[in-house]
Amino acid sequence: MRTSTRGPARLRSAALLALFALAAACGERRTAEGTAARPDTAGGTPEPGGTAVIVEIGDMSSPSPLTAAAALDGDLYDVMYMGLTRGGWRDGRPVALTSNDNPMALAYHWEYVGPDSSAIRYRMRSGLRWSDGQPIDARDVVFTYAMLADTQVASPRQDDVAQIDSVYAENDSTVVFHFRRRYAEMVFASSIPIVPRHVYEPAGPGGIRGHVTLTDPVGHLVVSGPFTIGAWKRGESITLVPNPTFSPRPHLDRVVIRIVPEPTTRVVEVRNHAADFVRGIAFDQVPPLVGPGSGLRVEREHKRFWEYIAYLPSAHPAFADPQVRRALGMGVDVPGIIHALRMEGFVQPAAGPYSPIFRDLFDSTRMKPLPYDTAGAKRILDARGWRDTDGDGVREKDGRPLRFTLLTNSGNTRRADVTQIVQQQWKRIGVDARLQQMETNVFIGSITGRKYQAALGSWQVPLSADITPMWAPQSPFNIVAYDEPQSWGLMQQALAQPTAEKANPLWRAAAERIVQDQPYTWLYYYDQVTVVRDRLRGVRVDSYGAYQNLWEWWIPRSLQGGTGSAGGASPPAPAAGARDTSYGKR
Repeated sequence: MRTSTRGPARLRSAALLALFALAAACGERRTAEGTAARPDTAGGTPEPGGTAVIVEIGDMSSPSPLTAAAALDGDLYDVMYMGLTRGGWRDGRPVALTSNDNPMALAYHWEYVGPDSSAIRYRMRSGLRWSDGQPIDARDVVFTYAMLADTQVASPRQDDVAQIDSVYAENDSTVVFHFRRRYAEMVFASSIPIVPRHVYEPAGPGGIRGHVTLTDPVGHLVVSGPFTIGAWKRGESITLVPNPTFSPRPHLDRVVIRIVPEPTTRVVEVRNHAADFVRGIAFDQVPPLVGPGSGLRVEREHKRFWEYIAYLPSAHPAFADPQVRRALGMGVDVPGIIHALRMEGFVQPAAGPYSPIFRDLFDSTRMKPLPYDTAGAKRILDARGWRDTDGDGVREKDGRPLRFTLLTNSGNTRRADVTQIVQQQWKRIGVDARLQQMETNVFIGSITGRKYQAALGSWQVPLSADITPMWAPQSPFNIVAYDEPQSWGLMQQALAQPTAEKANPLWRAAAERIVQDQPYTWLYYYDQVTVVRDRLRGVRVDSYGAYQNLWEWWIPRSLQGGTGSAGGASPPAPAAGARDTSYGKR
């Protein structure tokens, strides 16, 4: 793809998608009440220094917004790379924050331009520098979007740019995006984190995935955000250290992210105060951990996730039939699972792709969870030709038994328990599910590569109305290979609307049509629970995510010893003349 900083650069057209969010991705956030959460400020004025220890389930796969795929990747690049704007969430709707409100935004102003307002002009702050001291300018933006669109890069976010017609730099600090038409998601489509042109352009699109900054980032990675990678022991730990060219400087000296896939070990870590911030704690473990005098508190990302059972139609003839998929869903007792696993207060039964956090899109009167109805499920299966003719307890049709493998990722006790319960519930309606677990990143590769039969996993809900990331026919995140003309047509109409008010009814109609076909069995919307040690202050966790203000986290000086130790290389030294650049109103 040709790019130019003197005129429009054409971007390849492709089906839209968003980040795969098995566990975590960046986006716009809110609390359950619909208001912006504020960071914990107990303990007075922030004090510099100290090391915070985070425990995560799985490792990073890539530190770049261009190639990120694993669950942790989005959280990390979200604190290492700046975008033109930074997402926010107010009153149940996404907003785009400029540098006047958030230091992670490159632009201090944006405006719609053109006779039909189908273009956006961004004005960027001057004086910003990459961690190697080179200036950040509009050419970096043009380059990033060219690489997102390039098939040689094969970015998971390639199709995010489908509606962008051109991107060009008017000068070093002004960049203009021209869209094929005005639509409601324009600002968010043009706010993907930006990568340094001077680092990757010499390698060409074909050399990005193998670039030393990505394969060996310590001492090589060039970033713009508050942190960079100081150490990486694959499968064990990642150490983040401050980027000296970002302002305000992070309060913490280091953030050590330890990879602990074993659920019981994570509980021990947090109980023994060996970690400050632990995600992936089972819901039933939370109350005994955070009782009075524990020195711990619980934080939540409210209803940003929905757990599912996915069915690949080409993997079994039963899965190609929407009525059979409906019967499978009716054979799962979701309220019973919630009660058995003591998840009350953290989850609610799910009915479709829009979470309750969407004030304008979630409609509980029109889309309801499937009822648990084994008799009804049996009637449907009988009517669709799946009967137990040989008396072995397993239905069959045309000689093919209703038997398949139900896959999930290892290291998640809840999912392991759910698969066992579902296995027994399906057995009651004549379905034989064999259970299998895979390491998390292998599991992600299997489902995005459509190399599975049925899978139990979860999606993190992108906080925009656009659901094409999971439902565009050619999207790598359309893991159920869903391709239905009516719903796709409604989504395309929604994308063509100039405002959210006009688009939202079409998005709701598309979601309702999808739910009719039951490509997934929607299980429940759930909170991501994080247990935080009381000594860690300034933490903001809500539906926006867990690391959203990592540079504001701090530990009182009197409490800075005693939790782990971490080494780490410093980032590349800035070139002569580099300086910190504060943010604020222009």
